Amino acid sequence: MEKTIRNQIDHYIDQNKDKALELLRQLVETESYTPDRDGVNRVSSIIEKHLRDSAFEVEIQKNEAYGNHVIATLKGNKKGKILMMGHQDTAHPTRTLESFPLEQKGNHLYGPGVSDMKSGLVAMIMAAKAIQQHATDEVPDLELLFTPDEEVGSPISGKVIQNRAKNASAVFNVEAGRLDGSIVTARKGSAHLRIDIEGKAAHSGAFYYDGISANDELAHKMIEIKKLVDIDKDLTINIGIVQGGKSNNIIASHGYMTMHLSFWKKEHFDTVYDAIKKISETSYIQGTESKLTGKIGILPMEENEGVRMLRDIVIETAEELKMDVKTTKARGAADAGFATAIGVPTICGMGPLGGNWHTKGEHMIMDSFIPRTKLLTHSVLKFASSV
Repeated sequence: MEKTIRNQIDHYIDQNKDKALELLRQLVETESYTPDRDGVNRVSSIIEKHLRDSAFEVEIQKNEAYGNHVIATLKGNKKGKILMMGHQDTAHPTRTLESFPLEQKGNHLYGPGVSDMKSGLVAMIMAAKAIQQHATDEVPDLELLFTPDEEVGSPISGKVIQNRAKNASAVFNVEAGRLDGSIVTARKGSAHLRIDIEGKAAHSGAFYYDGISANDELAHKMIEIKKLVDIDKDLTINIGIVQGGKSNNIIASHGYMTMHLSFWKKEHFDTVYDAIKKISETSYIQGTESKLTGKIGILPMEENEGVRMLRDIVIETAEELKMDVKTTKARGAADAGFATAIGVPTICGMGPLGGNWHTKGEHMIMDSFIPRTKLLTHSVLKFASSV
C-alpha cells in the first residue's frame, strides 16, 4: 500500500477523533443490557443512522427475543469479503448509569460497556470510514456485523456469525485489547447446563421413610460432577445455583442445579458432557429421576493456521506503527470462536485497551483509542493486500 494512502488514513482518523468520541458517548449513555431488547435496539438505531449517513449499505435483522442485528457493507474493488464484528449488548443492568456514569479520570474513560465493547464498535466504524474515504481500491467488500446477545452466550447470534463469516477471507473481532497491549489468539468456550431432579415429598418426621429426597440426590451429583474438573486441561466447572425443597419438615420433592463449563477445546467439552450426562442419568438415591438440559453457548476460539496468519499480520503492522503489541490466550469466551470453528482466519482483541469489564470499574485507556483504531485499519489493509 502506498505511503500516501497510509498517511491519508492516519490523518483521517486523527481529524475525526472528537466525532468518534462523541459517538462513543452516545453509545455508552444508551444502556443496552442484553435482556433489555429496547435498549439494545436504541443502540442499533444510533449505529444504523450513523452508517446510513455515511453512505454504507445497511441491513437490519429484527429478532423477537433479543435486539436487532445490524449488518453494514462497504463495497470494495477486490473480490471477496472481510468481516469485522462486535456486540452491542453489555452485562450492566439497565439504570447502571445512575450510579456509574460515563466519566473521564486522567487517562481512563469509565462507564458501563465503554470497553466491553462499545469503544470497539466505534473503532471498527472509524476503520471502515477511513478505508471508505481513502482506500476502497485496496480492499474487497468490508462487512460490519453488530450483534445483540454476546453477553448471554450468543444464543441467536452464533448461527448469524457463522452465516456471515462462511464466505469471508478473514474476521476481525474488535473486542477490547488487553491492558498490556495484547491481541487475543485463543479463547475458551463456555457452556451452561442444568440438572432438574424429581423426588417424592413426605413429612420429614412422621413419614420420613416414605419420602425420596431430591436434595440428597442433588448433593451426590454435585460431588461427582466436581470430580470432572481437569486442572491439566484447564477445564473448569462452576456450580452456580442450587435450589431445592420447600421447608425443613418436608422431604424435598424437587431440586435443581446450574453449572458453567469453561474449556479450551470442543472435544474436551464433548467428553465431559458425556460424563455429566451419565451422572445425571444415575440415581444415587433410589426413586429419583433427573433431566439434563443446556448446551455450549460460545465455541472456543482454537488457535490454528489462519489465526496465526492474522496474528503475524497484526504484529507486523504494529511494528510499522511503532506500537508494542503482544499476544495472549483469554479464558473469557467471545464470538470469535464461532468463526474459527468453521475454519475462517480470525483474530480477536483488536479494540482499544481496557479492563475491569462487567464491573463499576470498567474503563477504556484513552490514549489507546486512536492508535488501536489505526492498528485495526492498517491490519485490515495489510491483509487485503496479501490475498
